[in-house]
Formats: sequence, C-alpha cells, structure tokens
Amino acid sequence: MTAIRRLFVTGASTGLGHGLADHYARDGAHLGIVARRESLLREHAKAWTGRGARVEVYAGDVADTDFMTRAAGTFWDAAGGVDLVFANAGVGIANRVREGEAAEIAWLMGINVVGVTNTVVPFVPRVVEQGSGILCAVSSAAGHQPLPGRAAYSASKAAVTTFMSALRMDLADTGVHAMTICPGFVRTPLTEDTPDMPFAIECEEAIPLMVGAIEAKQDTFTFPWQINLLKEVMTRVPESVLRRLAPAPRTKSSS
Repeated sequence: MTAIRRLFVTGASTGLGHGLADHYARDGAHLGIVARRESLLREHAKAWTGRGARVEVYAGDVADTDFMTRAAGTFWDAAGGVDLVFANAGVGIANRVREGEAAEIAWLMGINVVGVTNTVVPFVPRVVEQGSGILCAVSSAAGHQPLPGRAAYSASKAAVTTFMSALRMDLADTGVHAMTICPGFVRTPLTEDTPDMPFAIECEEAIPLMVGAIEAKQDTFTFPWQINLLKEVMTRVPESVLRRLAPAPRTKSSS
C-alpha cells in the first residue's frame, strides 16, 4: 500500500490519537491534529516538527460541523491530499440514566457519533477523486454488545461501527478503504476513572496493533485478542448473565 505520510487525526492531544500520530510523525510526514486543548497540540507539534514532520494544528470541537469541514478542507489543501483519516475523539460518561440525565448523553452522542461523521465525511469526495486513502474510526468492543451501565456509550460505538461498515460498502469500487478499530480496555486518560478493566493493556501496546490493522486495511479490528474472542461469547449469552459479568460502570465523565 501507499506509505502513510499525510494523516489527519482527531483526539490527538492524548491517548490513542496522540500515540498514533506520534508513531507516524517522522521526516516527510504531514499531520493535521485536532483536539480541544490547543496548548497540548502545540507541544506535540513542536516535538514532531523537530523530527522533520510538518504539523497543522486545529483546536476545536469535533461536534462542530462547520469547524471540522473547514479543518478538513484546510488540511487537504496544505498537504495536497490525505493517506489516513483517523477519527479517534471520544468521551465516556457516568451512568446516570436512572436519574434522567439526558444532557450528558446528548454531549456524548455529539462527540462519539457526530464527531466521527464530521471527521470522515468531508474527506469522502476528495479521497474518492484521489482514488486512494484510508478512513478509520475508533469504535469500541462495547459496540459489539450493549452492556449495563453503558447504554449511551455502547449505542454510540455501535453507531460508529455500523456507519463505517456501510461506508466501506459504498466506497468498495473507489480505491478508498473505510474501517473500524474496536479497542477493549486501554489505559489512557479516558479510562483512568474506570473501576474495572478486564484484559486492559497499555497505550504503548495498543499502538502497534492499531498500526498493523490500518496498514493491512482490515475491516473491523477488535483487540486485544481476549476481548476479540470474548465478543463472540458475549453476543450469545442471556442478558441475565451479562448483568452479572459486565464490568462496573463509570463513576465519572471524562474526555
């Protein structure tokens, strides 16, 4: 495949987004990095520029459609195309459904679902005309099977997986590949308040797994292997069993 040198990454300030951008930030690379915390983005840009990469910083909210459309267009013009779009920005919320808490759910859906479509869709006509490119969204193993205490999060990630699978079929004859990464528990700032994380791995372990899946152009990649195996079981067990085995829900919201 064509070497990945031009990439646009959301949620690039910390966690998986930062790790993936850091992996590709080398001499000759051109990165567009998006997050809300501009100071962190500027720090990363300085470090990566020192390696010989060119870095464009876009500080803003992925749920803002106009902002993301402008960022996509600006980066495309600056880089002369894109090899990889990595829609990674996401949030998690505490379980407050029984309390009738709808505002946080709306916030989560805006970032986890609309943020993905805002990231990917503006690039679609451009990469189709280019005849190449990978559009990759980060979903979650929780999107394979709804879990108690994670109604909104599970639903948002199922939506991402479904959208990207359908998009892949829409783009089948264009040279463009749409795919989904579905991590289990990875130790990042997003998961630091999660009380129970079975089979959790470090971010440094996750990055080469994701890079391998992206460069192999897999369709839907779930990791680590224990979670990939477990998802086949979880989709078949009764809800009564899921309620007993599911990890404890979040106690705090985080992004």
